[in-house]
Amino acid sequence: MSPENQPLRPALSDKSVMEQVLLKDRAFDAAAEGITIADALAEDRPLIYINEGFSRLTGYSVEVTLGSNCRFLQGPKTDPEAVRAIRNAIEEDRNCEVELINYRKDGTPFWNRLSITPIRDSSGKTTHLIGVQSDVSRRRRAEQNLIESNTSIAAANLRMKNELMAAAKIQQALLPTSIPQIEDIQVAWAFRPCDELAGGILDVLTMKNNQFAFYLLDVCGHGVAAALLSTTLSCWLSRMPLELRQNPVAAVEQLNESFQMTRDFSQFFTCCYAVLNPKNQKLQFVSAGHPPPILVRNNEAIEIKSPGFPVGIVPDPNYQLQEISYQHGDRIYLYSDGAIEQTDTNGNKFGMQRLMAELIRHRATTLQASIDQTMQQVLQTARNNKNDDDVSILGIQIGTDRCGHVTSK
Repeated sequence: MSPENQPLRPALSDKSVMEQVLLKDRAFDAAAEGITIADALAEDRPLIYINEGFSRLTGYSVEVTLGSNCRFLQGPKTDPEAVRAIRNAIEEDRNCEVELINYRKDGTPFWNRLSITPIRDSSGKTTHLIGVQSDVSRRRRAEQNLIESNTSIAAANLRMKNELMAAAKIQQALLPTSIPQIEDIQVAWAFRPCDELAGGILDVLTMKNNQFAFYLLDVCGHGVAAALLSTTLSCWLSRMPLELRQNPVAAVEQLNESFQMTRDFSQFFTCCYAVLNPKNQKLQFVSAGHPPPILVRNNEAIEIKSPGFPVGIVPDPNYQLQEISYQHGDRIYLYSDGAIEQTDTNGNKFGMQRLMAELIRHRATTLQASIDQTMQQVLQTARNNKNDDDVSILGIQIGTDRCGHVTSK
């Protein structure tokens, strides 16, 4: 469009110009932010304009402020790096935005988000500097509180992790470190908790006449509460009188009586408690809601059914004594339900049949090796190499293995 065809912008009357100026003044004064204009050509760049928002923010009036450099807002806690950034931006004739501590007239500090923009004339020369100040103290306090909270949470998490690791070491110390050496009898075990603390425990208890008892129990649930109960049960069983220790029914009944679920105590656990007597070549056991033991004889695995309520659920569960007459070469395995309920990426459980197949497959290895390799197969099933539940296996072998080894843990 040629200049002669361009529409003419109507000329503003003096009254219209004045109205626009007054409108801009009212808009500046109504703004929540402080707005200042400094003369960039005068020495020390003095303020030539402040709005009412600046006075509300800082407490300084127009009379006190005009003619001064805005650095009067700085104080002892003002960051020198922020001041240097402002000075460099002005000298380099560019925009600047910083957050720094400034001080009101009454001396109270506040966080000021300051932006400075050069105003240039038609030749491109900077003639003025417009500054916008916003009080961001509330946001900075919230950020500081968040940092402090995160620091506190991180410290608490580290302390909790250290305490869990210490508790896990104590719990591990309760596992059998020395296996009773009984002629023609071998014992081996493996234990893999799903978290730092386990809800299961196992042990071997010695008695007179070459007899020994062994048990494997599993507390319902995970975490600290389950670990505390399993630790308590381990201590309780280790101090059990001899007459209870050699009687599986009496031992489990006493457990059931001592750890009944109540309104304040809502945990229960499963347990398999067994006594082996080499004199009559019998293994007697009671299963309280626990997975049935597995007898491996020659190349066959037999699941020994043993019904019974978990400990703590009913006051009079009527536990039944189960008995196995063992032979030379037999292996008897106790295990936690984590060994058969571990699921793969498709949600399929490891299962009883596969567990028995693995124990048969490793029949020619040592007892400890059969447990370790079976445990490895269970854990390989786990998603992301993390088992869903505590996995423990305790094995008894009658007679030495083919290599003549006596295994221990």
